[in-house]
Amino acid sequence: MAARRRFTNRKKKAAKAVETQRYDIKTLHEDREYGVYWYAWLWHIVRPVLIFLCSLLIVVGLVTTGYNKLYEKYLMPMAPDSTDYVDFQIEPGTSITGIAKKLVDENLLRNASVFKYMVQFQGLTNSISYGTYSLSPSMNVNGIIAELSSGSQTNERTITIIPGWTCEDIADYLLKEGIISSREDFLSMCNDVNRFVASSYALSEAQAEGSLQGRKYALEGYLAPDTYRIFRSANGEDVIRKLLSQNNSVIDDVFYSDSTQYYADEEGNYHEVERYQTTLTMNQTLVLASIVEKEAGKTSDYAKVAAVLHNRLNAGWRLESDPTATYLTGSESLIVSEDELYAVNNYNTYQMDGLPAGPICNPSKAAIEAALYPDLEYVNAGYMFYCTAEATSGELVFAKTKEEHQANVARYYDSWVEYERQRAEGSAE
Repeated sequence: MAARRRFTNRKKKAAKAVETQRYDIKTLHEDREYGVYWYAWLWHIVRPVLIFLCSLLIVVGLVTTGYNKLYEKYLMPMAPDSTDYVDFQIEPGTSITGIAKKLVDENLLRNASVFKYMVQFQGLTNSISYGTYSLSPSMNVNGIIAELSSGSQTNERTITIIPGWTCEDIADYLLKEGIISSREDFLSMCNDVNRFVASSYALSEAQAEGSLQGRKYALEGYLAPDTYRIFRSANGEDVIRKLLSQNNSVIDDVFYSDSTQYYADEEGNYHEVERYQTTLTMNQTLVLASIVEKEAGKTSDYAKVAAVLHNRLNAGWRLESDPTATYLTGSESLIVSEDELYAVNNYNTYQMDGLPAGPICNPSKAAIEAALYPDLEYVNAGYMFYCTAEATSGELVFAKTKEEHQANVARYYDSWVEYERQRAEGSAE
């Protein structure tokens, strides 16, 4: 029994010795030298770093997604690709809240509260002054705040007078824009020759010719269409003087500058381009230009229309221009009524010889140039008629004989009727 116990003890000691020998530091190092366990210490270092980076990526992703959502909803420009600019006016005494609301109302800003808090946070409340600023829908909130606090405001505004507008059209526009308070007062000034005669070449010449009598508006034809910058304090008289001044510049460019043109022949020699030699005065040319402006839907037809009008005048024919028949009534119908055709007045060229008493609108520079230099090919070819083609095309068709003209009218007349019917239905709705 004792021997057996001794044998068992020896066996345990041997096993313990083997176990100790197998798992001491040296043997453990040898066992793991070529196994994955050799890198365990590195994993203890890398593992927390990887966990941190993954967590950081998740946080960054969540923050970026959240910011993008907030940016799209509150901070993003209304139209990032827009190249347009608008005049944004801040009236004296307007609060930051009022400015923010107006920015939203004019589609320049997405959220009024964000603008208000950002201005207050940046301490710019007292840096935004009244005046007019040039803003774009492509600006974000910070861009708008920077512009409004930059001191770039102006007390000017932009107005645009469209070619072909009459004095009455201009009065309606200025009234709508809040520049004038009385349409009647403005139109009264358009007949005040003594107030403006010194400011206009054309008006001065018309007065000297004695051709102002019988006109609806003495200044009709001399208020140059263009886009203008005017002071916000400007009144009707200021606007008229600015338009007359621009008309003087146009007259200088068209009538008094060197407009000689040349062409090169096959041998390289230059020759002067032959141009029409008008017998009309400057004032008469402006009257003709106003008819050209109203008759032609496209600038490419201006010189052709002018050629027909010159041919009719030279032949002693009446101009028979529809816009002259409708000038006093203000009608814009393609089909002139019988009452308008047969009305006897100082403008209806269906019932009078020569030119009307005065311009029937305010023509563009292009129309004036066409009236002075009509298409020489159409003049020489003897074109005497024109009419509108399809009503919505803006095209004109030209004819040399009355028979050709009547055929053109018959061809397109139904489209004119249909166009007027649709327009009447649209205005009734």
